[in-house]
Order: sequence, then structure tokens, then C-alpha cells
Amino acid sequence: MATVRELQTKARKLYLKWKKDYAKGLEKDQRSPVSHLCLTILLRNNSVTNAAKAEQALRARFVDWNEIRVSPVAEVRDALEEVGCPNTEQKAYALRRFLRDVFGKFTKTNLYFDLMEIPEVIPEPIPGEKPEATGDDDDDDAEEAVTRESGLPPHPEVPGYVDMVRILDQPMPLDPKLIMEKNAITVCSVAWDDAERGPFSIIWRVALAEGLIEPEYEAAEALSRLRNQIAPEKERDEFAFYAILHAENNWPKISKAADKVRKKVAKAKA
Repeated sequence: MATVRELQTKARKLYLKWKKDYAKGLEKDQRSPVSHLCLTILLRNNSVTNAAKAEQALRARFVDWNEIRVSPVAEVRDALEEVGCPNTEQKAYALRRFLRDVFGKFTKTNLYFDLMEIPEVIPEPIPGEKPEATGDDDDDDAEEAVTRESGLPPHPEVPGYVDMVRILDQPMPLDPKLIMEKNAITVCSVAWDDAERGPFSIIWRVALAEGLIEPEYEAAEALSRLRNQIAPEKERDEFAFYAILHAENNWPKISKAADKVRKKVAKAKA
């Protein structure tokens, strides 16, 4: 049996390999980290093909994961039933419960189906530096543009004045750093919170298939051992994310291998 140190070394090598293998795919994959986490719930007792169809059915029915979070279980179930997803009632309930937990734990999480776009940052001119010429020097005598505020008294003179049209028409973009934080895979830390939920279930199967965890451990024991002893300490959440990506790309093989080792344990106990 491998020692803890040997398993830690193996886990780190796998993490680095997954990160390298799936780097190019991530450049084209616009799904949010939460979308990857939710797919783990759809993958349980399911094929990759049907799980992908189930995700598309949810995208067609709902605006984003946040709407699913606040929708009745029956509506989520109906969307999954349209594509023949197995165990629709359980999956619908698990999805909504999981999303509520994510929403309650994180204040900066992207609950869109896809990554939030990071706006282009226009550099501010250095004080004293002349702005670049635009080529529009001929309109010096042009009539001054009429603003929407023309004819209105200064806003401070109107108690409680709110320019609602301007608020709607000219939304302030979020800070790029905040958007990057909302898109961050640190949200995958939620995978280590509950041994019974989809995210850890998938990570556990990957660990079984790769020989990172003893097959005789039950879910809670396996989570504790993986989280506290085996997974790279400084990259634990990234390890979870890339393990999920690895499962998405190799689900039939991983699922079969994990089931095989668990059946051996069950047979030995019988």
C-alpha cells in the first residue's frame, strides 16, 4: 500500500498533468466554474452525452443558474425530463440545494451559465500629457451638443432626484479585477464541504480510478483523507476543478474503473 507521501506526490503530478492537458480546451470553454460544478450533479448515474443535453435543456428554459436556484423543483425537473435525464426529481432537488449553498457561501460568484466578459480597460492619460489627436479639428464651431439634463435644475436642488433612465442606459461596468474574482475557480472549494454532493462524488470516482484513495473508505472518510492528506494543500481547489475536467473528458473510463474497485470491496465484505 502506498504511503501518504507517495499519494501526495502522485496527486500533485496528476494535477499538473491535468492542468497541462486541459489548458487549451479551457481557452475555448466559456462555461463558468459553477457550470462545471453543476454538471457533476447531472453526470451522476448518467452518460456524458445525456448530461450535456440536460445542461442545454436548462440553458434553454432558464436565464442562468441563479434563476434555477430560486425556481420550483418541478420546473427544473420538467426541463430535465424533456431530454430523458435519469432521476430527474433527485437531480432537480440536488441542483437547487447545491446552488443555494453556493450562493450562501460566496458573495463573489458568477452564477451565469458562462464566464463573465472582462471589459477592455482604456488607460487613463497621464496628468500633463496631451491626448492623441482624433482628426476632428474642423468642428470647433459646431453647435454644442444638447444633453439630456438640459433645462433641468442642478440635481442637488431637487431632493430625492434619481435619473432612472440614465441609470438604465448607462450602467457602470464592474471592475475587471472583480469580474476575474467572480470567474475564479476558488468556488470549487465547495466540493470539499459535503461528501454526498455531486462535485465530491465525481472527484472521489477520479481518485478511485487513479488509485489515490483506498476503495474501502466510505464517502465521508474518503473526503477527509483526500482533502486533508492527499490533495495538494496549496492547490486543493484547483485540484478539485481539474479533477472534474478530467472526469468530463473521460467519464466512461473513470466511472467503469471506480465501480470496479468498489464492487471488489463490496464482494469482499459480503
